[in-house]
Amino acid sequence: MNRQLIEDTFRLLQAEISPITGIQLHLSLVECEQLLPVLERYDLEYTRKVHLLGLYTILTLAAQRHMECVPHHPDLTRNILDGDYLYSFYLQFAVKCRELDLVAYLAPSIKKVQIRRSSGDWTQENPAAEMALFLDQEYKGRNRTSKAI
Repeated sequence: MNRQLIEDTFRLLQAEISPITGIQLHLSLVECEQLLPVLERYDLEYTRKVHLLGLYTILTLAAQRHMECVPHHPDLTRNILDGDYLYSFYLQFAVKCRELDLVAYLAPSIKKVQIRRSSGDWTQENPAAEMALFLDQEYKGRNRTSKAI
């Protein structure tokens, strides 16, 4: 099931991303597996799992591209532009998937990471943990509503 989820996610993302960017979307299985246990904890529809894994993938790749930005690197400009494009793609994909609450939830932590990086702090972030906190809050809210009814 996990392999199918990953394949479906990458197929969807590759169909959505502009081909003129030349960006190939790929993450190692280890990187994908950080979010998979989070998705399994919740009773999510399969398409939502694909969307959430897609958003996680885009954020992870955007961060990787920006982390590859070192002075005098021959691909410096390309890495900057790819990372910026991927952050824009993240927003477009989130809107299309109707995950605006997730975007609003993650925005402060993404901004803090970007500010730290602009100051030279390249500490690795963990979007899977942030997404888990979001889903925890979402499900706690649903349980409160269903108990009140």
